[in-house]
Amino acid sequence: MEKNLEYYMNLDYPIEVYPGEHEVGDAYLAVYTDFDIKGSSEDYYEAIEIATEYLEKHIKKQLELGKEIPNPKEGIRFMEHREALKAYRAKDFDTALSIWTKEAELKNDQAMANIGLMYLKGEGVEKDFDKAREWFEKGAEYENDSATYNLALMYQSKIGVEEDEDKAIDYFRIAVKKNHQGANFRLGLLLLKDRTNEDRVREGFNAMLNAALSGHPMAVAQMGGVDRKPNTACEPNKVFRAKSYEEQYDIIADALDRFIRPILVKDGGDMMILDYINEPDIQIRLAYQGACAGCSLGATSTYDMIKNTLSQINDENIQIYII
Repeated sequence: MEKNLEYYMNLDYPIEVYPGEHEVGDAYLAVYTDFDIKGSSEDYYEAIEIATEYLEKHIKKQLELGKEIPNPKEGIRFMEHREALKAYRAKDFDTALSIWTKEAELKNDQAMANIGLMYLKGEGVEKDFDKAREWFEKGAEYENDSATYNLALMYQSKIGVEEDEDKAIDYFRIAVKKNHQGANFRLGLLLLKDRTNEDRVREGFNAMLNAALSGHPMAVAQMGGVDRKPNTACEPNKVFRAKSYEEQYDIIADALDRFIRPILVKDGGDMMILDYINEPDIQIRLAYQGACAGCSLGATSTYDMIKNTLSQINDENIQIYII
């Protein structure tokens, strides 16, 4: 049989699922231990689904590069990783620490992050924020998502270090590159606090949307439109859809300027168009400003008003995200 993507995805690669990777706590973390590929979610099965999606992307990329793919249970230091996790879950912290310390000497960045977590939480060792930070920094040298995420939390929450929002943002960004759900949510919160810099607002919006689409409950609550689906069965507005991208954008912007923005400005708010996508499907991304920013009503009643307005000038087969 040809060893293609389908072949490898049908192999029984072992996956570990365990709760809580930090004090704030994602509900579940699923790890394909042969690859150290992870997916996190509040839902057990969704964590597995997310990890599997990342595994498929990883294997596809490795095949494109001509790299060798391990067979199940032949990944890098599989048995050591398994034994350490087993000991950790059984609260045999001495054994877990011993294995991860040896693994860290072999440049296993996840082992470094795990040791940092033990010092952060005082599991099997005396709680020591300095040592936790040092181990997270070692893992961060390899851009480990757990290490960088927890470093960001320390700088954001003043855990054993002086508060430094810029450092927190930098570390969250590294974890976001690895699709870390919690990092996407927290980076979004930080960058969306001040909505005067369009580039930061756009980056924060994208991070928050990624978290919401992965099922982060607090991100879903922040992002209007995640729970709304386009009406794909509606009659398409062929006149609008035949226009150029620029013409479509101008029509959307004009409708918002005439029918929506005056209402927001009257209440001390405003709105920013962050992105307009018209291929393959129409998607509009908006951010509230001023008094409207962060308003819980912004994702409910105002959302419906915006959706209805834009549906009338186009059709109902559009996706609108608002924060």
